[in-house]
Amino acid sequence: MAAVQSDSCCGCCLSFILTMGLTALFIWLSLRVDEPKCYLEQIYVPALNKTLNSPHNSTLFFTLRLVNPNKDKGIKYDAVHLSFRVFDSSNSTRPLANATIDGFYQGHQKKAHKHGNTTAGLNMTTAAVNGKVYYRVDFETKAKYKILVFYTKRDSLWGGANVEINNSSGLKVYEKPIRLGNSLAVINSGVPELRGGYRALLAFLLTGLVLLHTLT
Repeated sequence: MAAVQSDSCCGCCLSFILTMGLTALFIWLSLRVDEPKCYLEQIYVPALNKTLNSPHNSTLFFTLRLVNPNKDKGIKYDAVHLSFRVFDSSNSTRPLANATIDGFYQGHQKKAHKHGNTTAGLNMTTAAVNGKVYYRVDFETKAKYKILVFYTKRDSLWGGANVEINNSSGLKVYEKPIRLGNSLAVINSGVPELRGGYRALLAFLLTGLVLLHTLT
């Protein structure tokens, strides 16, 4: 009889521990959030558009894309502050302009496209380094996440990227949206960074060469 009671007690304890573990896992998954991603989707500098012949135009036009990767959490953004700087050497920049996008709410797994414009300093938009025009674009904001009907505390978000501007059209050189992440404000070579697929291909080729050399 004592052995049966002991087994029953162990079973209850195991069931309790399992239930508590699953509950803790569910709560952790419910509270876990993925930070949104911010991209510079487009930028246009009329002063660099040679067909317009308006070198003194100091307006900048831009489009941001913000992506909420969370399946079951909305995001409430405070105002998004943008700063635009122009490179005057490979590792130094000068302030160009600032802009602000009003705060907004973003639903689950939604994308938001935010258009805006700002005015830069006179005759600064066309500054070049080795014949090429580079801008530094940074953003910062605070966001809180909506879980069911509750909001979390605000988290600070920020990031930036270096952007090469075509000095004939006034548009960015690379058509794909540029992630405003954690890249440094330094122009390394002027050569575009390898994309993920190309990096994987390069790693595969290098591995193959090493194996070939080992076998021979």
